[in-house]
Amino acid sequence: MTGGAWDVFWSTLPAEPGAALWDSSPRLTAERHLPLFRGHADPSLPLIDIGCGSGRQTQWLARHFRRVVGLDIAGAAVELAAASHPAPNVAYRRADLLDQDTVAALRAEFGDVNVYMRGVLHQLTADDRTRMLTTIRLLLGRTGVLFAQELTERTGWYVAELLAGGAQLPKTAGLAAQFDFGARIAPAHDGRLRLLFEGNGFEVVADGDISLHTTEHTSGGHPLELPTRYIVARAAARP
Repeated sequence: MTGGAWDVFWSTLPAEPGAALWDSSPRLTAERHLPLFRGHADPSLPLIDIGCGSGRQTQWLARHFRRVVGLDIAGAAVELAAASHPAPNVAYRRADLLDQDTVAALRAEFGDVNVYMRGVLHQLTADDRTRMLTTIRLLLGRTGVLFAQELTERTGWYVAELLAGGAQLPKTAGLAAQFDFGARIAPAHDGRLRLLFEGNGFEVVADGDISLHTTEHTSGGHPLELPTRYIVARAAARP
């Protein structure tokens, strides 16, 4: 997982809220996600927001968890988050969660944590995806809970069809050009995301369809919503 391209992305992005495609209002994002996993999560545990970006969701989640840490591979994103979305119980850090020493240090510092993650796995190769899931399982420990919203192949097909049909979506088209968004192989077929987690040592306690509310608008003025899936999971007990 390399941060160079993402550093370029965040350092050249306008600083105002919502500049990134996925950086929608917490009212449409974290506020809708919290009820899906709050009943499974211990709010006294720290929450780690993996791929925190601008920190917009991180800051909102800090209202509901005692301590929140936003992690991102891009130093430029961490700087933006610290400047634009601070809170007394929030810290932002640059971290490569595919680095074993980094993960071990986080585990030693925080113990079991809850994890919030949106749209990270689809950016990774299959091998790195497996390594990331191993990292998350280690961070959760015995008592932490994961909420993940993830793209599936259906998301990619939907985006590809929109762009091929001439839809004027500059943010989406920019991501497609820079990161193969809409063309990259997603973590799993739409109905098999659960199996990806279960096959990598997780106990899935809830999953389902959920829209990714974007900051892009269609030609008709409606917010663009992308089809995705969500997972709520724990690290499976070892025999």
